[in-house]
Amino acid sequence: MKRSFQYTCLLAFAATFWCACEKTGLVEYVQPDMIYFYKDPNLSEKDSLSYSFAIKSETMQFDTVHIPVRIMGTAKDYDRVVTWGTVDSLTTAVAGTDYEVLPAKVPAGAYTAYVPVRVLRNAAQKTKEVRLLLEIRESKDFKPGIDDARGSDWAYPGAGIRYLVKINDFLTKPNNWDSWLKYFFGSYSQVKYGFIIDVTGRAEFPETGPNALPYGQFQYFESVCRNALEAYEAEHGTLIDEFGNPVTF
Repeated sequence: MKRSFQYTCLLAFAATFWCACEKTGLVEYVQPDMIYFYKDPNLSEKDSLSYSFAIKSETMQFDTVHIPVRIMGTAKDYDRVVTWGTVDSLTTAVAGTDYEVLPAKVPAGAYTAYVPVRVLRNAAQKTKEVRLLLEIRESKDFKPGIDDARGSDWAYPGAGIRYLVKINDFLTKPNNWDSWLKYFFGSYSQVKYGFIIDVTGRAEFPETGPNALPYGQFQYFESVCRNALEAYEAEHGTLIDEFGNPVTF
């Protein structure tokens, strides 16, 4: 009797579950296709990107940075246009002098893409950093997506329709210094950073992404810099940074 009751209950539960599934089903995405800048919370450059020509060859006069974007909606079987502009009141960079607008698109079948921005080198950047605040604009294929700049109900720390690019031609703190490099090299200064570049022959030390360096490589660079500093001090005395502090590792 007990077993029969349990079997009856099981059938009733299965029938209820099946009906619930039949009623719920899959809801088709009916909102307009939207797009936003993707800001990976795990990356130090999630909110902004600093680009310095100072760590590039003297002959380099322009370069291209790529800002990740993601769509809200479904992929399509054709390329779609992404339109962006600048927030003029918060932008000091000059079009044609500091940057150029490049065409951007989401390829067919893709949910992610990049907005390419060409940064241009000029003499004024050696003493003054310029700021370029990008903003997603409506195109024939997309409306602006999640907004982290205007208090929208959609606000989310990993997304936004605005993204800041800073451009200069002098040594500036790498984007991942405070989140990663400080554990190997200590506090930042331009003098220390220049010393690191001279010793290691590198100006960029990514810990994430396709060009990420293994953990042991950072330990190696730390050791190399410490030994090089000891050799420098034996010959020249203490290395003092721009803040008047001795450089240490």
